[in-house]
Amino acid sequence: MKKFLVPALLAVIAASPALAGSGDALSSLGLSKSAAVAVPAAAGSAALPVERSGPKEWTVMVFINGKNDLELAGLYNVNQMEQVGSSGKVNIVVEMGRMNGQAQGDAHQDGDWTGSRRMLIKKDKDEEKITSPVLMKTEKVDMGDYKRAVDFVKWSKENFPAKHYMLIIWNHGSGFMDPRKEQKGISFDDETGNYIRTPQIGQILREAGKVDVLAFDACLMQSAEVDYEVKDNVDVIVGSEETVPALGYPYSMFLGALVKKPDLNAEQLGAITVEAYKMFYDKLGKPSQLSAVRASKLEGFAQRMKDFSALAKDADAAALKAARDGVIRYDAVGPSDAKMTISFYGDAAQFAKLAADNLKDGDKAAAVKQKAEELGAFIDGELVIHKGATGKNRAGHEMSESRGISVYLPPAEARIPQAKLEGIFEAPYTDFVFDKASGWHDFVTLLYASAVAPAPAPAR
Repeated sequence: MKKFLVPALLAVIAASPALAGSGDALSSLGLSKSAAVAVPAAAGSAALPVERSGPKEWTVMVFINGKNDLELAGLYNVNQMEQVGSSGKVNIVVEMGRMNGQAQGDAHQDGDWTGSRRMLIKKDKDEEKITSPVLMKTEKVDMGDYKRAVDFVKWSKENFPAKHYMLIIWNHGSGFMDPRKEQKGISFDDETGNYIRTPQIGQILREAGKVDVLAFDACLMQSAEVDYEVKDNVDVIVGSEETVPALGYPYSMFLGALVKKPDLNAEQLGAITVEAYKMFYDKLGKPSQLSAVRASKLEGFAQRMKDFSALAKDADAAALKAARDGVIRYDAVGPSDAKMTISFYGDAAQFAKLAADNLKDGDKAAAVKQKAEELGAFIDGELVIHKGATGKNRAGHEMSESRGISVYLPPAEARIPQAKLEGIFEAPYTDFVFDKASGWHDFVTLLYASAVAPAPAPAR
């Protein structure tokens, strides 16, 4: 889930000077980093006119569920958006939900309203108070109901038509699972107790229509299991294999780039979002990871995962165990109980490479190595558009070890029986469309059973 930072840090970042772009160019996308992600002009600049006469180039839709301990971060992010504002060619539209009990004293200037508000974001001079016009209010709302997100997207498309659409789902995220069993997905509404399940994320796009870019401003969402649910109705998916700090995306940076260059295509916008995120957290000295992937390549990815696992299942168990134990994992998704505070997410490309590297020479090893190399090359060259990382994770791994997409990899803790592993899913893992395409569950089951410990002998 998002790691919450103290509210005081929000004010520090809001008052900080512009973060200048530097470093390698995004040459493959025809953009320079400094031009692409430079922070926009100061909030006091004149607002650009918002034209409603016809479709614009982009409509950016941000679904902010602040009905939890991230409320202040949500208010901060909307104020960031107002540093840019909608323009003659770009709409920025927000729905934000709030509930009683989250506001903390004078930490913000936006009152204690509850329910939800839909706003067209306009540029303003106040970096501490939201001034954008409220176009729709709802007194009681379930922000954990995927149908609410569907309604927001349809409403946005109807009222703010554009040639291209970006949808950002903002909240806590737990990937596709959580050992606590009650949370698996995104957009957790603490008032209703509801949340959007992984398959329902795909349902949002099926019911509301395709978007060009789907971005998760939430933890642990850039996984094979999540991405495969949405692949048919999106071009680019932006998300993190790792946890996301509570400050979330640097909205003034990547939205400022879009307003300045509204003819960006989906891949360029995805790459700029990733690069801005990396720059932002590098400046803060916070570990981070974000990537943008091509949805059209996910079928090829699943096939290569299947090809690799089909051969690797017969490989030396010790090599698989070494890969399982050495792969970079992403922050624990369990509660404070040490017996369950473990990570079930590992980087797909690195796992395959480690497994191949640890195999002894032989015909079978050569075949597995080839499939691992093919998988890694496909992820690096075809699936992942752009990735960015800063710092080290809690286990001491460099975040730059991340190759762009995670996958389910149960850890070595033998104290967790297979039956309990199966119990953490709301439905069987085999119900995920990714597993139907890749057969990954069969390999993981074999990996866990053979590489952790031999099966117990039958009782007499």
